Amino acid sequence: MKINEDRRRVLSVLGAGGAALALTVTPAQAARRDTRDIASVQELRGAAGAAGDQVRLLGYHADTPGRGGGDLFWDAASTAPDDGGTVFAVSGVATGRWRRPVAARVDLAWFGWRGTGAEDDTARVQGAVDALPSGGTIEIGPGKVLIKKAISVKRVPVTFDGAGHTDSLEHGTQLLLETGAADGFVLTGVHGGGFRNLQMRGVGVTGGAMVRTERAGPNTEDGNYMIAFTNARFRDGHNGIILRACNTIRFQNCVWNTFKGDQVILLNGAGDDTRADPIEFVQCGIAAGSGNHVTDNVVVDGLGGSLKFFATAILFGRHGLWMRNTTGSESLPKFVYFEGGGFENGHGVPVLLEAGAQLQMANTYVSCDGADDNVRIGPKFTGTATFSGCVIRGSGRNGIDVAAARTTITGCVIGNNGRMAHADFSRPIAGLADNGSGAVRVTTGAAHGWEDGDRVTLTGAGGADGKWAIDVVSDTAFDLQGSKFAGSYPGGGAAYRDGAGINIRSTATRVVVTGNAIGGFTGDGVNRQDYGVVTDAADVLISNNDLNGNRTGAYLVTAAQTRQTRIVGNKGVEQIDGWLTARIDGSVTDDLHNLDNLLYVDGQRLRIVKVTRKLQAGTCNVRLDADGASAGGTALGATTTIQSTALASPFTIDGTGTTKRLGLRVQNSAGASGLEVQFGYQYIS
Repeated sequence: MKINEDRRRVLSVLGAGGAALALTVTPAQAARRDTRDIASVQELRGAAGAAGDQVRLLGYHADTPGRGGGDLFWDAASTAPDDGGTVFAVSGVATGRWRRPVAARVDLAWFGWRGTGAEDDTARVQGAVDALPSGGTIEIGPGKVLIKKAISVKRVPVTFDGAGHTDSLEHGTQLLLETGAADGFVLTGVHGGGFRNLQMRGVGVTGGAMVRTERAGPNTEDGNYMIAFTNARFRDGHNGIILRACNTIRFQNCVWNTFKGDQVILLNGAGDDTRADPIEFVQCGIAAGSGNHVTDNVVVDGLGGSLKFFATAILFGRHGLWMRNTTGSESLPKFVYFEGGGFENGHGVPVLLEAGAQLQMANTYVSCDGADDNVRIGPKFTGTATFSGCVIRGSGRNGIDVAAARTTITGCVIGNNGRMAHADFSRPIAGLADNGSGAVRVTTGAAHGWEDGDRVTLTGAGGADGKWAIDVVSDTAFDLQGSKFAGSYPGGGAAYRDGAGINIRSTATRVVVTGNAIGGFTGDGVNRQDYGVVTDAADVLISNNDLNGNRTGAYLVTAAQTRQTRIVGNKGVEQIDGWLTARIDGSVTDDLHNLDNLLYVDGQRLRIVKVTRKLQAGTCNVRLDADGASAGGTALGATTTIQSTALASPFTIDGTGTTKRLGLRVQNSAGASGLEVQFGYQYIS
């Protein structure tokens, strides 16, 4: 027996001289009796003990020996209520309880959990929580836990620790939430704890969230703090996680899939006193569900943020990451950082920024299966948005649609967007008419779903065929900007919407697009992207991009350009940053002549890419010289016909180290007079 064995160990350590002391330390020890076996809790509740008694519980239930058993002792002075797991009262005994020795860990099986999921385990789980008044860990072995009412954890750090997370419905630890429209777990003012090594799944739920946090009171310490979710899977729910009034929440190696509510994860969505930040997602997968086109994945609503994603995938559903403010507060979502991982297969906008203070995305893949943009930055997003090293492809409309201030896009690959610019996705034209102001109004036979300013291509509509910017009139009507109605409509025709790599709206300012590859690429979908960049804003810097591979053109500027408009140094377009000009009136002789507008290259490097020239009479050859010798090009012939030559081998004039004096060299003149020459150049530095 255990007590006799303990006595023998004590005697061997103390020796014979210490035997009397060892056996007479306290009256309680002297009164201890040998441990006896109890088959079940039912038997235990009928067996009173005496001071110093210990029992070995063979199993919680008599038919499942070994499950939920353990050592208990008789606390003769206790009147604690029977909690069904760590404290057991004996029928007819007012004072005295059987108790388990509990420090910081309890086993759910101690509370009678069988693991079959056939019985309501709500009271057992709640009892295990309540048995840890200062916090601790609830160990849940392999099996199913059926929960039919919300589990409440208030102010103490409790960790629910399973036997392993899995995508199987039968293995590991399964928390089955059959809570109807209610939440599964509610954490109130909790500092610490969390969930790990388990799967939580809904069973016929119609509302609520699997886990929701809330404030315990008005004070700062009444919020939730340092809650960790590790190696956990959440599935088949209504809403997944609602985080309010919480700070420093971390999800690592967690997966969500198959939800049907408003969103999988919501940060805040209420007043300023319920802000949720900072929150981290590390190596997670968040997916509303492959057949779900209406549930959003991650929503930051109102005051909240400092949200960080590392190597996390957001898939399916409607919107991927949605920053907004529907709370009525003036406060906005804060900083969001996303690195690695990405967005795919959604049917809304993967990155939708309607309100917020800052977004940074690095090395992220963004794609979608719907008709919308991959990234949309609305005019009320008042912070900064930066994208670096991202792949943004395959959207239904624009890769990135910008209507706000301070957006920077650099080092990204942006291509194969405008996927739905095809007859397969067109709307049938039901009619063309005068809109009352002389322009063409198009009526479609089905709702078009388009917006003001969209570029739409009409085919089979007679004189209205072509690409137009539109003003939306209704769900089935729009006007063609700049059009004139011809007075007749032959019938038939179709319209589809075009998309660009980057679309910059008139409300945008301080937009920087530099060092990107923006155009179609092979091996990853179809390329229907019409332009690399379309801008209706003047305050833009578009430089050093590769704009090859767009179906219509490299870029399109629809705004009136100002001093803030900079579009320079891009590949895929004839880029002329300036012209070196010379004009010789009257007779033209072989000699070195001064240029009209630039005598020296000083501190600059210019690349000469084009030569345009014309004579009033005769012929001659012309070239550009630097310091009296050829600047690098060969002489070109000039005649009375205007000629423009794009140089197959452009040459560079480097004035960064030594100033170079420029001049026009005329050679082989024959009856030449009235010469005009200009050399087109690009700035290198």
